[in-house]
Amino acid sequence: MYKWIIIGGGIQGCCVATRLLQNKVSKEELLIIDPHPEPIWMWRTLTDRIGMAYLRSPSVHHIAADPYSLKKYSRSNDYAKAFKGNYSRPRLDMFNQHSLDEIDKAGVHYCWKQGTVNGLSWSKNDWKVRMSGNQVVKGERVVLALGVNQEPHYPDWVSEYKASDAVSHIFDLDKPLPDQGDVIILGGGMTAGHLANTLSKQETINSVHLVKRHSIRIHKFDSDPGWLGPKYLTKYYQTDCYKKRRSLIQQARNRGSMTRDLYLELNRQSVQGRLNLYTGEIEEAKLIDGMIELMMNNGEIVRGHSLILATGAELAFPGKEWIQPVIDQLALPCAPCGFPIVSRSLEWKAGLFVAGALAELEIGPVSRNIAGARKAAERIAQNA
Repeated sequence: MYKWIIIGGGIQGCCVATRLLQNKVSKEELLIIDPHPEPIWMWRTLTDRIGMAYLRSPSVHHIAADPYSLKKYSRSNDYAKAFKGNYSRPRLDMFNQHSLDEIDKAGVHYCWKQGTVNGLSWSKNDWKVRMSGNQVVKGERVVLALGVNQEPHYPDWVSEYKASDAVSHIFDLDKPLPDQGDVIILGGGMTAGHLANTLSKQETINSVHLVKRHSIRIHKFDSDPGWLGPKYLTKYYQTDCYKKRRSLIQQARNRGSMTRDLYLELNRQSVQGRLNLYTGEIEEAKLIDGMIELMMNNGEIVRGHSLILATGAELAFPGKEWIQPVIDQLALPCAPCGFPIVSRSLEWKAGLFVAGALAELEIGPVSRNIAGARKAAERIAQNA
């Protein structure tokens, strides 16, 4: 039986794992279960897919315990243009290699098990985690570090076209990105912006059309830095009403926004005639002779050979289909929004901990991002 089982091997799970393995837990006592072959595989795949060059988060946000670790790493490995802007946003390739080196140093690969979890139950003094193929492993403590990318969000009008080869979601890794013709990208946030910028520079693609519901919203980060410390969190923790906490989280997140430098890059591509920007609601969509037509509420019609949705993930409880029986069995406390009510140490009940999206009612608006992963890892490691 393991002392700790972490379900999810993305940024969140690996951040918790590396912290636990630092003089807290031995490699033999820890198991990480993830459907992918390697740590942070989904993160690396998606960021590479959209052509991201620099992260949105600052240099102190990474999986190592020392906040200045990435700065030191850039100097010791002699990276050119390692950081960008006033907040020292790191190069993606450097951030990823630093993460992988920290993961290797901690011994995460030794603890890795590729598999899909489909059941969880509590029995006397241990947790039983069931995986596909009816494999069962036992642990004293479990961390739910589930990502949210498994459930891509599709607008209602897309439903009848989802089966078409011409329509895909950026999270649908089974469908390759188009490399020719006229491409429509739907979305107004960082993912859509990076993808539009990347594809508009490909010579084999005729044109790129970025369609968004609203004008481009420019924000340095996906939430105000005040949510990292007492400036906003003091009042947040004084709020006992979880319905109000959920409202504060929703208000704090700069959803569908992008950084100024990405916005300027898109404008540059637009001036050069490689990118067309559209703003408005889609009233009707048609698929005619292999071409997609989007009719907008301002009368414009956007045509393309392919449509890529960069509309994010569903705002859903990750893993709920197999976590719900545990909630019912143990009467685990949940807020009106359905998400866990946990202690300050992120313990839900009886050695069951949460990180990432499932911890956001305790961590706050930054819970899903790298800064949230660091906070979760620190709190959970204190219980090791």
